[in-house]
Parts: sequence; C-alpha cells; structure tokens
Amino acid sequence: MRARQLAQIAPVVSPGDGAIDALRVLTSAGLPGLVVNDGESFMVVPASQVLRVALPRYIIENPSLGRVWDEASADEISSHLQGKRVSDLVRALGRDEGLPEPAVDGDATVVEVAAVMAAAHVPLVAVVEDGRYIGVITVNRLVGCLLG
Repeated sequence: MRARQLAQIAPVVSPGDGAIDALRVLTSAGLPGLVVNDGESFMVVPASQVLRVALPRYIIENPSLGRVWDEASADEISSHLQGKRVSDLVRALGRDEGLPEPAVDGDATVVEVAAVMAAAHVPLVAVVEDGRYIGVITVNRLVGCLLG
C-alpha cells in the first residue's frame, strides 16, 4: 500500500495563525498533531508538545508541582496560549535540524512512512505529491495497516 492510499484529509494551519484557533482545528479534526505549512515545507506539531507553550515552565521542569494547582488554576492554562501563534508552538519544539521533515511522497510505502514517523518523533506525517498536499497519515492508521 502507498501513502496516497492511506492519506486522510486533514486541515493545515500556517505559522501566522492563532494558536488557540489552530488547537480548535486540531481537536475538531481529532488529530494527534497539527500540520503546519510555511509555504515551503510541512511541519508537524504533536498535540502533546503544545503543552510546552500552555504550561508554565516550572511545572514542565517539575511535574509534581502540578498537584498544587486547583481546578480554577488549571482553567488558566488556556490563558497562556492567548496571543500566541502557531509559529510559537513550532519554536517550542526546539526541533533538531537533523530530523527528517515529517512529510512523505504519495508513492512512499508503509515502511517508509513508519521510518519517517519514528525518526521525526511525530504521530502523523503529511503526504505531499508533486508539491500538492494530499492529507495525513496518523500513527493509528499506519499501525492498523501494518497489523493487517
């Protein structure tokens, strides 16, 4: 099976989009990450990594401090995203330049897709054919295909 056959339609956001709006796109689409197109390449921001921007740094560095937050304080997490852009989410990844782009060609095999996903540490990859975005392959869909 080829990547183009596994791809599912998914929205794409741009670096200038508001972070909260982009996260609404992510949750409504039920995806494990955001696909970001900067006009030249596709990036993926895993949903779990959005928390790097949403949570105060001291809680990320010492998760046990999260116990002292009550529910009202937990509701303030979204306030940390106010005024942030998708570009802030991408920057928070601290992405290693040596990692592959989380995108594959439509002709990629399931093993190639798995290798890119594993090497890039992302739960989905963009499928791009002749410069045209086709959709995404999620880790769930890929594993389901690999298991038969």
